[in-house]
Amino acid sequence: MIATEQEYNPIVLAVFRAAHDCSSRHAKKILFYGHYDVIAAENRQNSWSQDPFTLTGRDGYLYGRGVSDNKGPIVAAAHAVADLARSTRLKSDIVFLIEGEEECGSRGFENAVRRHRDLIGHVDCILVANSYWINNEVPCLTYGLRGVLHATVHVENEWPDFHSGVDGSRSLDEPLKDLVTIMSRLSGAQGAINLPGFEDCVLPLTDSEQRLYDEVAQSLTRSDPTLGDPESLANSFKQRWREPSLTIHNFKTSGSEKSTIIPHCASVSLSMRLVPNQQVSSVAKSLETFLRCQFEGLSSSNTLSVRIHQTAEPWLGDPSNELFQTLESAVKHVWTQKNRRRASADPASPMTNRSHLRQHFRAASRPRTATLATSTTLTSSNFTCDERNSKLASNQSSDPESRPEVLSPERRSSAMENPDWRPLYIREGGSIPAIRYLEQEFNAPAAQLPCGQASDNAHLDNERLRVINLFNSREIFRRVFEQLASP
Repeated sequence: MIATEQEYNPIVLAVFRAAHDCSSRHAKKILFYGHYDVIAAENRQNSWSQDPFTLTGRDGYLYGRGVSDNKGPIVAAAHAVADLARSTRLKSDIVFLIEGEEECGSRGFENAVRRHRDLIGHVDCILVANSYWINNEVPCLTYGLRGVLHATVHVENEWPDFHSGVDGSRSLDEPLKDLVTIMSRLSGAQGAINLPGFEDCVLPLTDSEQRLYDEVAQSLTRSDPTLGDPESLANSFKQRWREPSLTIHNFKTSGSEKSTIIPHCASVSLSMRLVPNQQVSSVAKSLETFLRCQFEGLSSSNTLSVRIHQTAEPWLGDPSNELFQTLESAVKHVWTQKNRRRASADPASPMTNRSHLRQHFRAASRPRTATLATSTTLTSSNFTCDERNSKLASNQSSDPESRPEVLSPERRSSAMENPDWRPLYIREGGSIPAIRYLEQEFNAPAAQLPCGQASDNAHLDNERLRVINLFNSREIFRRVFEQLASP
């Protein structure tokens, strides 16, 4: 156990040593990063189908808080290393670094790792498994994440709350009015962010990356035409994955919520999602400078404060490097072999034929209109084959007009035309604070293997992980650990 600051959870450090007769001074040392902390889960209104902290197996899935984010992938990776160790095929040391503050911005993580750098030792590459497929059907590899900067902006004066009828006047400097004024100047039309030079560092889109977006969009729209045309879908992903954004989360004021109150203080919580080549420290400085400049222009008697907290640097990997190519090869091998075995075991199973691998159901009354693809639309618009029987059974007693329509073979489409299960390369709009830091600290490339499906409900009620994904992830990690460790 590696201690962090006193009030934060410790880091678990585990090292699996290479078999003596397999070790080589040229073998690559791999660091696997994960986290054991979870988002809070309450079941006061029976929103969970079971106790969220009792692991429950049902219909081919494991249910429980943290099963997908992030304990399941950690268990898969640990068993993969143990498999190699038992068979004396572990050719290099594998380091596990599992923290307990990821959901709170990895508090204390960087300082603790830096203090114990010698204990961890040299690292050649970093593996992470803290994300999900883009839908329920197609394996993915994640090669980029946005960074994040959370801030609280506060305006106040020394007076108590006032009554708008008794004390309100145009000469009164109201904190909430000042705050709304400066926040309105922070962003413009079409989501533009008005910080000087804010987007100057955003990397241009290359032809090779455009092809990755096209592949994702075409794969998804073949599966579900209601997602719209591939070009529009690809553009929506680019906006959420590789472009910065600003979100204002909430306003808070002093006093009661009565409409007659003039609050003596007001604050706003905001976040900025940053992209590779933007530096959190530079953006934070620019944000504070901009807000103070705008506030000074008001000549207000109020005071302004800006607090920056919970930051994470953006991360961008290289899909063409050895690490990603090894992952791609393992994903293709494991998922192809798994479905071939299922086909030979049950020739009548819908999983035995590629044309039946991804059967989709659509309510007969649902209009076929293009929608903006989100995690919800990518999962709720279709069901996996594993959910097929239970979903159909639940509709047997209902009105035939309301039953989901089973698509005919002519209308049914595979999410991937590649029979070798080549994974989709995706980026994500969210943030994981530790990835970029670990790359910089150890001067080693990182890659992320999503283990779960988009419908895993991470952070939500009834979080789950499909059992086949758990076992396949174990096999993928085993192959990757073995192949990367080879000199």
